[in-house]
Amino acid sequence: MNLLRINNLNKTFGGNVLFDNISLEINKDEKVALIGRNGVGKTTLVKMILNEITPDSGEIFIFKQAKIGYLSQKIIESEENTMLEECLSVFKDIVKVEEELKVLAKNLETDASETSLKRYSDKEHEYHVKGGYEYHTKIEMLLSKFGFNKSQYDRKIESFSGGEKTRIAFAKLLMIEPDLLILDEPTNHMDIEIIEWLEDYLKSYQGAVLVITHDKYFINKVVRKIYEIDNQTIEVYHGNYDDYELEKVNRYELLVKKYEKQKKQIDHLQSFVDRFRYKAKKARSAQDRIKKINLIERIELPNQTQSHLKIKFHAGRPTNVHILELENLTIGYDEPLISKINLKMRGFEKVGIIGNNGTGKTTLIKTVMGEIKPLSGEYKFYKKLSFGYFDQNLSNFNPELNLIETIHNVYPQKTLYEVRSDLARVEFSGEDVFKKVKVLSGGELVKLQILLLMLEKPDILILDEPTNHLDIDSKNIIEDIFEDYEGPMIFISHDRYFINKVATKIVKLDERAHVFSGNYEEYLESLKKHAVMKKEVRVKQVKTNPLKEKNNLEKSIHALEEEIAELQKSLFQEEVYSDASIYKETENLAKQKEKDLEDLYLKLEELDILE
Repeated sequence: MNLLRINNLNKTFGGNVLFDNISLEINKDEKVALIGRNGVGKTTLVKMILNEITPDSGEIFIFKQAKIGYLSQKIIESEENTMLEECLSVFKDIVKVEEELKVLAKNLETDASETSLKRYSDKEHEYHVKGGYEYHTKIEMLLSKFGFNKSQYDRKIESFSGGEKTRIAFAKLLMIEPDLLILDEPTNHMDIEIIEWLEDYLKSYQGAVLVITHDKYFINKVVRKIYEIDNQTIEVYHGNYDDYELEKVNRYELLVKKYEKQKKQIDHLQSFVDRFRYKAKKARSAQDRIKKINLIERIELPNQTQSHLKIKFHAGRPTNVHILELENLTIGYDEPLISKINLKMRGFEKVGIIGNNGTGKTTLIKTVMGEIKPLSGEYKFYKKLSFGYFDQNLSNFNPELNLIETIHNVYPQKTLYEVRSDLARVEFSGEDVFKKVKVLSGGELVKLQILLLMLEKPDILILDEPTNHLDIDSKNIIEDIFEDYEGPMIFISHDRYFINKVATKIVKLDERAHVFSGNYEEYLESLKKHAVMKKEVRVKQVKTNPLKEKNNLEKSIHALEEEIAELQKSLFQEEVYSDASIYKETENLAKQKEKDLEDLYLKLEELDILE
């Protein structure tokens, strides 16, 4: 069943055609990605779906009962609300029934007639059907998965940072459970752990999902249908990102074959026309061939709009010797962020640093660069190396200079022709070279900074989030550039596709530093092996005395069930339900113990399986 269907949509902005007769459809439960270079109109198309922009022609059909949810901070009703109040607003119908249920419970104390009992029973059934016994757990689960804890529930929304507000809005959107969930760059500024949980959640999400993203790893995990906007048109591909790449190449190769075959056919007909159109005996035949040529529907080869970055980093001869060693290094400012980091790096290695925001990734590379003093321990380079640093904040430029001035200020010996040639390597040509830095997009700033890095010819590259702001085409080029680079590199990234393609060693920061040899997929595999080993150890421990552990679990389950029953019973006592704070505290305690009980049952089930 179609939740969304777009037919023959056209849109022009300022005389430029954005969309030319594009059509798409999204069915119930489909997970769909909308991709394309920056500026092709992905967000504009979403705004048309949301009725914020009107198309010039064509139709957008949304199934009349479908509920559409779009990720934006507009989901937040009021920043004066606390985080919990904002989330509870999603369940106001349930909260209303809950209040009515309390009133009916109070009435039962003085009127236990069959009519009153029936009213209470019907209302309790409505409460159950609407999810009254689950909604608190759902709020807690989603907020915790987005990195919030209960101590933050009573904070006003206005007190949170911009990134935190986006995560609150995201959690609230998932609580709403729209039929079609529209997400624009959902993985931006999120920790890898949150992204990986989100991927699993969206894969099993009961509704449809339309996502605009440049995160290829995310597309591979979640999406099974891709629409690509290119050259004012849209093409559909079935499968994930890897399938899309293969299919796109196959389609282009097939189109080239058809184009060449058609060209031969037209050339053959035209050759006959050129030879015989002015000869009386053959004139009619020539005219027939002219008609045939005019009737042929010409095959057009699409313009190749992918990025054409001409960047190549020159490295010294790759060496197997160690160039850097970290020995019991403790980093931080007033207090340690990470203690006792140990790492050895060879002259050809590309070390990817990963971890949640705030774990010390940028602090680590700035310590190694000598900008921050270590709290204890040491780091040492075995020879003097020049650093090429990529700053994720892209703040190293004078915003008032144009592009030519920016390059010329660093390399005054270069001629104007050389500067323009350098800028052309990162797709700045013609009048673009006179753009001021302050008007550049994030992606353009990234390309400018990468160009300056290449011109520096550093001994070691140190990169902080180099793929932020880039579209998929540009990311593909950047990945290839740094994969081909033969020199040493240390980089921070949340982009798992980039990490997987480039890294030869990974440092994961949490409470301490964990070092893994290999790329991202090999890192994940090592985590799985570690988890299996831990489970095997636990199996051995269980096998030593499984009967005793089982008896202890059953006793704990029995005791906990009695506690829960007493707590639930107390909710209908006047001294509890008449005081909102006591009622809430008792209800939350009962729910927590229900979660504890579920954990105990899982352990018991695991024990039975192991036995």
